[in-house]
Amino acid sequence: MFLLLQEVQKWTSLFKQHGIKVVHVVSNKIFAQKSEAAGVDAIVAEGFEAGGHNGREETTTMCLIPVVTESVSIPVIAAGGIGSGKAMAAAFALGAEGVQIGSRFVVTPESSAHINFKNAIVDANEGATELTLKELTPVRLMKNKFYHQIQDAYSNNASKLN
Repeated sequence: MFLLLQEVQKWTSLFKQHGIKVVHVVSNKIFAQKSEAAGVDAIVAEGFEAGGHNGREETTTMCLIPVVTESVSIPVIAAGGIGSGKAMAAAFALGAEGVQIGSRFVVTPESSAHINFKNAIVDANEGATELTLKELTPVRLMKNKFYHQIQDAYSNNASKLN
C-alpha cells in the first residue's frame, strides 16, 4: 500500500496487521524518519518535479535522495522527474534502491489514460508545468485551461480559504 498521509502511524499499523506492505511517500528527511519509526517497509522520496500533489519544500529529487537515504535504514525509492535511464542511474548512484516513474508510463499503450492526456504529456516542453497552490496543497499541473482557472481563483483570494 502506497501512502501519502499525515497519520502514518495509525494506518501503517492497520495495514501491517493484515499482512500488507506499506510504502510511505515523503518530501523531506523528517517525514522519512517518522515513517521509518512508524514501521513502514520502504519510503518514496518524491522531489518537487513530480506531477500531482507535492510537499511544500520544493526540494529536487536529486537533492532529496541522498538526504533521505542517509537518514533512514529502510529502502528508499526515488520519484519525481525520473523519465530516462540516465535519471534512473543517477537515482541509484545517489542511494535509491528503486525508482517510481509516473508520467513516462502514462503515455504507453498499456495505460488507460485518455489519448488527449497522453498527447499533452508527449507534446509538453520544458516549463510546461508549474507547482501551484503552495499554501493550500501544493500540486504540479500542466499549464492548460484548468491550470489557468485555478490560478485565477487562487489570485482572487482562494488562498484565504485555508
